[in-house]
Amino acid sequence: MTPVWCEPVLPGDRYADYCQWPYDPPAPVGGKWRQVSLLWLALDAAGADPRLAAACRELRRALGGFRTVYGVKLADGRLSFEFYFYDYDRLDRSLSIPRVLSALSPFVRCELPPVERRPYFMFSLDLDDAIVSGRAPLAEIDVYVGNPGSTVSSGICYAHRSEGLELKNFYFFFDARAERAQIADKVATSAYLDAGRDLEEILWPELRDCGVVVVANKRNRDGVYFSRIRASQFQHFLYRAGWPAAIAGAFDAELPRFDHLLYDVGIDYAVEDGRVVITKSAFYGLL
Repeated sequence: MTPVWCEPVLPGDRYADYCQWPYDPPAPVGGKWRQVSLLWLALDAAGADPRLAAACRELRRALGGFRTVYGVKLADGRLSFEFYFYDYDRLDRSLSIPRVLSALSPFVRCELPPVERRPYFMFSLDLDDAIVSGRAPLAEIDVYVGNPGSTVSSGICYAHRSEGLELKNFYFFFDARAERAQIADKVATSAYLDAGRDLEEILWPELRDCGVVVVANKRNRDGVYFSRIRASQFQHFLYRAGWPAAIAGAFDAELPRFDHLLYDVGIDYAVEDGRVVITKSAFYGLL
């Protein structure tokens, strides 16, 4: 019997990572499940308001399939949901903040001023029960701009709120196989880590042969993302990062029907009493 959260692959489906860069599936796709199935699974595991799933479906209807990237985040034992929208045409974009807010208008109230003359190539927003039920407005949208002059591909995130924009995060992209030394140098060059620390606590050996590693510098912690890992590596991530059995176990049971996909995951970490502690973890996929 097909689990209720599983959505089947269809001819013409698009395969891309969380930056919307396309890839060829690493295994045959026939009879498999779409990556969005994991979003439906997580919404159910979180006990989310049904209007949150309805908002997701409206995004897909209004924008088209595979235009939205979802993120499922785990912090302090709680699941949360973020949605990301890319348009690399920047000022000539067609996928804009006003367009997404219009699509979400049956569920989301937002009065933030426009920033459409800014050269953002991506933006993201968090949705929760309070927002989709109308009890709270959408009070923050993250906008991302490029970083000209950087020697590696990178981006800068700003929080857009009613009081203005605030610098939030820096992201640096590396080829996981060709730039291992540079990745290690970037992770080690941190205000939070003592010199000589074993970086395998952060750069998990089981995930290092992914496609792209992203190192993030954030206001009060650092983060690392592993992009384009295989299904078995994603399974390892779910268990090592302490994801609920309702998600990790369900993925286990259906893993052979998810082996055609590549996965993107991330961790934020802090050093507490000399130990590296995961403060947040996340996985991503296409809606």
